[in-house]
Amino acid sequence: MKAKRIDHVVIAVQDLQAALETYQQNFGLEHVGGGEVPSLGIRNALLQIGDAQLELITPLAAQGPVASFLAKQGQGGGLYLLALEVENLDDAIATLQAQGARINSATGAAGQRLVFVSPRATHGVLLQLLERREA
Repeated sequence: MKAKRIDHVVIAVQDLQAALETYQQNFGLEHVGGGEVPSLGIRNALLQIGDAQLELITPLAAQGPVASFLAKQGQGGGLYLLALEVENLDDAIATLQAQGARINSATGAAGQRLVFVSPRATHGVLLQLLERREA
């Protein structure tokens, strides 16, 4: 498996609009997209930073992984996950599973196939792996 680059960093927040304004005003980041992603139970805002993105997320419901994370973090929220682009997602899954890592598959916005790697296999960091296809 080979990771190509950091695709995006995800920060979970209680107030998406306030966080979006903070990152735009304080760091001059351009808001390039976002909306609801029901398959992941989130609403997001995407900000461009170099060739990567910063994704701000808030949960759509009071239950679920992001809501639980925010409940543990308190009011401010915090760094939720690091997303890496890989050369071949199927190879990455096979390699990690052979090493005993727990993998959960999901579907992101616009049908993007992605997987989450358990923090137990990454020294406490929730990793998301994805493979970008040329249009």
